[in-house]
Amino acid sequence: MTVKLEYKEQLILIIHKYLPMATIYLFGSRARGDHSSTSDIDLAVDAGAPIAFSLLLKILSEIDGSTIPMKVDVVDMNSASEAIKESIKREGIIWTK
Repeated sequence: MTVKLEYKEQLILIIHKYLPMATIYLFGSRARGDHSSTSDIDLAVDAGAPIAFSLLLKILSEIDGSTIPMKVDVVDMNSASEAIKESIKREGIIWTK
C-alpha cells in the first residue's frame, strides 16, 4: 500500500468525522501497487447503508480542502455497481473496521 501515513490518517479522520462507524477500503492502483506519482487515491466506504449524496459531497469537499495533493475518489460501497464491489473485494485493503 503506497499512501503516505499522514494522508491516510487525514482521510480516515475526515470520513469518520461524518461516518464514525464506517469501514474504509483502499482499492485501485495504489492498493495493487502499480500506481504512478500522479495516480489518484481510490477509497470505498461501507457505512452499512447507502450514504446520502449531500453527505458524500461534504466529505469530498473537506478532502478537497485538505493538504492531500492528489485527487481522491470516494465510492459508497452500498451504492456501487457489482463490478466495483468485486474489484474492491478482490484488491481492496481494509484501512479501518
